[in-house]
Amino acid sequence: MGTEVLLSRSRKWRIFAITIALLIAAPLALYVSTLIMQAYSARQASKMLDALEALRVGDPASRLEHAVPGCKIEKLLSGYGCETFPGWGEWHWRLLSRVTFVSDLRKTELLRRAGIQPWYISVSSSVREERIRGIRVLAIVVGRHKSLGAKWQIAESIPSPLLHEPNPGPDEKRTWFGGFSITSLPGGCGINIAVTPGSTPRELQARHINRACLGSFGRCYELRDLLPDAISVQNERGPKWVDCWGVSE
Repeated sequence: MGTEVLLSRSRKWRIFAITIALLIAAPLALYVSTLIMQAYSARQASKMLDALEALRVGDPASRLEHAVPGCKIEKLLSGYGCETFPGWGEWHWRLLSRVTFVSDLRKTELLRRAGIQPWYISVSSSVREERIRGIRVLAIVVGRHKSLGAKWQIAESIPSPLLHEPNPGPDEKRTWFGGFSITSLPGGCGINIAVTPGSTPRELQARHINRACLGSFGRCYELRDLLPDAISVQNERGPKWVDCWGVSE
């Protein structure tokens, strides 16, 4: 009788120990796999941005399709469009958005500290006669307490809505710099860049997004971290860049 009781207790303890181990191992495995997917998606996004920055007006439209292999392309009326998200993809972030016991700002900060970096990239293009006529890229990265944005486009000429001055100078007609606000949580602002076939190599490089901002534990806190070349080019051209908080970078 005593032996049976001891065996029963031993079995219960084993079941209890296994249950505890599973409760610890399952979240840990999910966390590690999420970090792996975060690194993978950041690498894929980096390759995509490299390929997009290399495209020019007049290139075959097929080159655009090859430039965004990890981005689900949708055929639009006069071009293409796609979106990409970090980690496990869009569903992963939709699921996290339903967690309501902490505020969105607090949730985002906790994710960043855990190495799960929130970011978003969208790409759209205009195509005519199977040739690229324009590309537009929007990237938003959540920094410390605020969102940081990078928006750039390449087209045959600077779109007229961007040219606010009645008589823009040659610099503005060739390459245009501006800013925009981000109203999602957390709010923030970004840099808007429009380039043309006449833009200088340095002005084209201004579109370069710091790839470290897409990875885990990246120290990407300000716009100067996200778009370092853009701010240096803007400061050289003058006037000095001032963000949406009125702070010079």
